[in-house]
Amino acid sequence: MRRSIVLDPLESQLSRLVYMRAMMGLGLNFSNDAKAAELAGDYCSSDPDQLWSLNWETVTIYMPPYVGDPKPSGLIIAVEGYTLRRLLNDGVVPDIVVTDFDYEPDNLIGFKGIVIGHAHGDNTHTYIKYAKRISRLIPSVQVWPISCSILIPGFTDGDRAVYLAAYMGSRQITVRGFNPNAPIKRNDYVKRIKLKLAEYFINRASKLTNISVSKY
Repeated sequence: MRRSIVLDPLESQLSRLVYMRAMMGLGLNFSNDAKAAELAGDYCSSDPDQLWSLNWETVTIYMPPYVGDPKPSGLIIAVEGYTLRRLLNDGVVPDIVVTDFDYEPDNLIGFKGIVIGHAHGDNTHTYIKYAKRISRLIPSVQVWPISCSILIPGFTDGDRAVYLAAYMGSRQITVRGFNPNAPIKRNDYVKRIKLKLAEYFINRASKLTNISVSKY
């Protein structure tokens, strides 16, 4: 039986307190996070334990708006289907994609690597639509996992990817394409707050291991 995994319960609890307070009154449906966690495990198609079989020594994480020469090193993580597409166009095949299926999710269909697909209270319909079409899906959730899913500290796909690599034991994490002052996809108050939260959580993760961040 595939099990659920919690990466640092205390850090996950702190993360939730921080982002719920920061996003209070901004229209996010945190009350449905438990429902999302309940359904997420039904779409698990890859055992979360296999994450420990990967080589996490050195990790490169590509986030929107990554551009330029990819220069991949070690285990490769793409954030969202948008970045997966850009990397594939550059001849780089990621090992993992971290996503909540809200930025070019169609690019994930047919991807042979691991997809860590995030279920939360605002994306249950989208989650169901895409999760069942992913060949190697490990669900991630925002509350205590129920079955075959993983709880990673943080709030956005980008900072969860960083936390994941840090807790998997990476000695060097290189983040490409993270610029909290240059939103893409949309530029509104909610997005800017999310990016500030991502910056905060990446800084917290940097206490666990060596992390370097580039805007491109």
